[in-house]
Amino acid sequence: MQTDIQYIFLDESGKPEVFSAKGKNLVKQGIATKFLVISALRANDQLTLQQQVTDFRSQLLKATKFTNIFSSAYTLDSFHAQTDYPEVKEKFYQFINTLDIKIDVLVVEKLKCYEQLQRNPGRLYGVMAGQLLKNLVHQKPNTEIIFSRKDSKLRLRQELEIEVERVRLEYLQLHPSLQSNVNLYYYHNQDICNKKYFTRSNPL
Repeated sequence: MQTDIQYIFLDESGKPEVFSAKGKNLVKQGIATKFLVISALRANDQLTLQQQVTDFRSQLLKATKFTNIFSSAYTLDSFHAQTDYPEVKEKFYQFINTLDIKIDVLVVEKLKCYEQLQRNPGRLYGVMAGQLLKNLVHQKPNTEIIFSRKDSKLRLRQELEIEVERVRLEYLQLHPSLQSNVNLYYYHNQDICNKKYFTRSNPL
């Protein structure tokens, strides 16, 4: 296991949207979520972590105690807190406690954000992701960040990286004692093979 690198997987619950295209407040109408929750999972060995999850999935599918609730079409392609069986969720939560990972969470009450952010959901998400990541990325000399958002447009993925970097660099200026010469690599769900390299002197 490498000790000079960390992998950060970013995922969210809820959507950053507040207003509709016609300017209606979707949160106040109860159409959009009141909160945006962004979670960062940190691991030093993503391959071992992936294998552990794969093995756990296989064990669950073979468990005789679950044969009465699993249908023949149930493959457990992924674990999802919203849609999985309660029994699977309980087992998975117990399994998480055995892993060598760290989880950081940011809960955003969207109506308390600046109106400029409320009216720009992409920027709201980017700014809040940056707030969550701004200190975490300086824990190791090398950090790979993987965004789970399924942004199909390259422009949206680039804007997300720009907002995260802007928040990080502002934080770094306020805390000069932090390790500044870190290597950051950004990945996205849509272009996982396309590495983006950032340093303090070359932010984009």
